[in-house]
Amino acid sequence: MTQLPATPPPKARPRVDFSMVEFKKLMYTKGVDLTWEQCAECPCSQRADAFPIGSLVEATSVVTGEARPDCTLCRGRGYFWHSPQTIRALVTNASSNTDKYTLYGQYAKGMVSISLLPEHLPGYGDRYTVQDSVQVYREARVRVAGAVQELRYPVTPRLLDLATGPLELGVLRIQRANISGTSTEADALEEGVDFTVTEAGLVDFTLGDARGTAPVVGARYSASYYSQPRYYAMDTPHTHRDSTLLRKSTTERPLLLPVQVHCSLEFMGFAHG
Repeated sequence: MTQLPATPPPKARPRVDFSMVEFKKLMYTKGVDLTWEQCAECPCSQRADAFPIGSLVEATSVVTGEARPDCTLCRGRGYFWHSPQTIRALVTNASSNTDKYTLYGQYAKGMVSISLLPEHLPGYGDRYTVQDSVQVYREARVRVAGAVQELRYPVTPRLLDLATGPLELGVLRIQRANISGTSTEADALEEGVDFTVTEAGLVDFTLGDARGTAPVVGARYSASYYSQPRYYAMDTPHTHRDSTLLRKSTTERPLLLPVQVHCSLEFMGFAHG
C-alpha cells in the first residue's frame, strides 16, 4: 500500500481556537426561534402489477419505487417531515449577493441563509418556519363542503398599531367569484363580518353562509393573509464543518462547529406539506 505522509510544521503556533460559548451568546441574543422539521424519504412504493401491460405476468413482481398517491404519510410526494422542534438560529439575507442569482436564478429572490448549531445539522428538504414573523401570502382556492376552510398556510394574526387604534388582523382580503368564474368589487369579504379566523389559523365562513356572502361550494375565491414564513433547505454548502480544540488541554479534541444552509421560501419551489 502506498503511503504519502505529509511533513508537519516545526511549530503549530500561534493558534486561535473557535469559541462555541461566544457563538452561542450571539445565537441566543441575535437569533430567532424557528420550527425545524426534518425531511425523510417515505418507504412506500408501487408495484408494477398496479399497471398491467398486456400479458406480461412477470411484471407483477417488480417494485417501481414510485411513491403511492394513496399513502397517508407522504400523500404521493415520496418524502415527509417529522420531529418538529423549536430551535434557535441566525437568519440573514442572502439574496443581496449577486453570486446567488448566478447560482439559483429567480429562486434567489426568496432566499435566506440560516446558521445553525452543530446539534441541528440540516438535510436537503428540511423545513424552517419563523415563529415570530409574518409574510403576506396570496392564493386562490376552490370552496369545498363545510364552513371551515384550510388555506395553504395557517393564518397568523398580526397586531397593528394604527392611527385609529390597535388592530389585530389576519386576513387582508378575501375575494369571492361566482360559480361561473366572474367577480366584482362588491364580492370582497370582510373579516369579522363574512368570515372569522379560528385559533388554528383556518377560515370559517359560518357568518358569510348565514348572510349569503360566502363563496358557494365549487366556486373559487382568493385570499391575501398573514402567515409565518416557511423555508426549505435547498443547498447545504457546509456538508460538514468541524475542527479541533486545544484550549486548556495538552491534546487536541474534536470540536463541532456551526453550519450554514441556504434556504428558499417553500412556495417558490417545494411541495406543500
